[in-house]
Amino acid sequence: MASESSCPPKTAGSVQEQTRPPLFGERGRPATPKALTEEQRQFAAENHNLIYKYLWERRLEIDDYYYIAVFGYLCAVKRYLTEPWLRRYQFSTVAWHAMRQSISSFHRAEERRRETERKYLKTLQARPPDPFEALEAKLLLHDLAAVSSKEQYALASMRLQGYSIAETACIQGMSEKRVRGLLRELYRVYLRLYA
Repeated sequence: MASESSCPPKTAGSVQEQTRPPLFGERGRPATPKALTEEQRQFAAENHNLIYKYLWERRLEIDDYYYIAVFGYLCAVKRYLTEPWLRRYQFSTVAWHAMRQSISSFHRAEERRRETERKYLKTLQARPPDPFEALEAKLLLHDLAAVSSKEQYALASMRLQGYSIAETACIQGMSEKRVRGLLRELYRVYLRLYA
């Protein structure tokens, strides 16, 4: 068993580990961001033109990218003023890096969203139509036609085509309450006959 004197002294972690706020708060939830201090607000206001300069040099539309870049910029302001080791760099360098990260993160998220959408659309297109589903829908409409008024039949067929209650009401020129009432009445009649 080694004595305490033979053990190396406990050293603190690197500068980076010492100064970074925890990424997660209690119970593993992301830590809530804290508001900027007055010093940080003033510093951010003094250097605000860096955002426009960054967007202009990267040839990015201000209307499209300002609100994305500003998140990176504000994080850079907070980090630059709270983490002393960053002071060895110019603030513009730190801000540039943070804005680039913020915009890159946005592009990655958008690409993931588009890829997921493409995969979903492929699965819809790849799935062959089920003849039993089509037959069932036709039989249901046939049965509904036998027990409904023309108005109820039109509402039911629109709902089966995927229209919402609000869209159906608008197209048919009636209130949503009336549409719900007619469909509810049709449903009750259908259940009495076929349940």
